[in-house]
Amino acid sequence: MRRGESSLRRKSGGLRTSPVSEEAGGAAPSGQPVRVLLVTDVRLHRELLADALAEHDGIELAGSAPSDVAATAAAMFEPSVVIVNIASPGTADELHAFAVTLPHAKVVAVGVPNDDDAIVRVLEAGAVGYVTTEQSLPDLIAAVEAAAVGELQCPPRLAAALARRVTALAAGGPDGANGNGLTPRQREIAALMAEGLSNKQIARSLSIEHATVKNHVHTILVKLGVSRRDQVAGRLHD
Repeated sequence: MRRGESSLRRKSGGLRTSPVSEEAGGAAPSGQPVRVLLVTDVRLHRELLADALAEHDGIELAGSAPSDVAATAAAMFEPSVVIVNIASPGTADELHAFAVTLPHAKVVAVGVPNDDDAIVRVLEAGAVGYVTTEQSLPDLIAAVEAAAVGELQCPPRLAAALARRVTALAAGGPDGANGNGLTPRQREIAALMAEGLSNKQIARSLSIEHATVKNHVHTILVKLGVSRRDQVAGRLHD
């Protein structure tokens, strides 16, 4: 990977940069390395992952940044692919807005819960690739390279789930959002919230990850226009 002969560290915001190449922006030309911006809030994670990516000739690290300056960094570095760690607090909710502000870059989400609903939600938010919490560095490299050429790597099981989702949305079927904007999974979680169950209890009840429940709960509160869990029951019956 080409990283430039010198790098610049900015203590404010934690930006780490490499010079912009002539090929910056959009998909990488054939035979050229994929220009990548790494976004994660944990500095140690940023530095270790940046060093790991440096070992791969097919990737050129444009820079790395925490999520609060990611949009600025993307405008500065003009990457073709942005790796976003959605395990960082708040970044999952900002993913859609972030993807919209980067029309020429492909977003690959990492730290995604190993759950079909969570993966589909990330893709719906604008990511064109993903790496779950159970996957490895080679999986990330493969996802970045696939995203750079507009492809999505996913197992047949997830491809089937995506196809069902698209079909349901097109037909207004049972897997689509209902009148209050909640998906069937979100309504299921909202019903358990209305019964007074905690996030951990909901995760155990539905056999899904705690982080997945937390993401759903935040989305449910936003869609229902409430700020507290005890307000959910009333809105479900409106």
